[in-house]
Amino acid sequence: MIINCPSCRKPMSSKATVCPNCGAERGELTDEQLSELSRRRLRDRIYRLKMASYAAISVLLAAAGWYFYEASDLDLTPSTGPLLLVAIGSVAYVVVRAFLFSAKRALKTH
Repeated sequence: MIINCPSCRKPMSSKATVCPNCGAERGELTDEQLSELSRRRLRDRIYRLKMASYAAISVLLAAAGWYFYEASDLDLTPSTGPLLLVAIGSVAYVVVRAFLFSAKRALKTH
């Protein structure tokens, strides 16, 4: 059976005690423990991606506040700064959510 090395995440035989790629010892971990370690890594990745999506939403909210602050003066048109931040925040949010969707799917199938 082929598994991923606990250290470098590259494929290796489940019978091997040392990873041929990085030289890390597999140790005394059972297959169930290795599976749980992999699930924990996926959950940690999902957590980091959720935090990144919250950061992207924060950028969007800050850009909206900046835009409405500048637009409150009827004489001036808002600068391109808020619009640029909206574009960056929107793209970042969509990309992060795509990675998050992929990670959640991997966790369900794991």
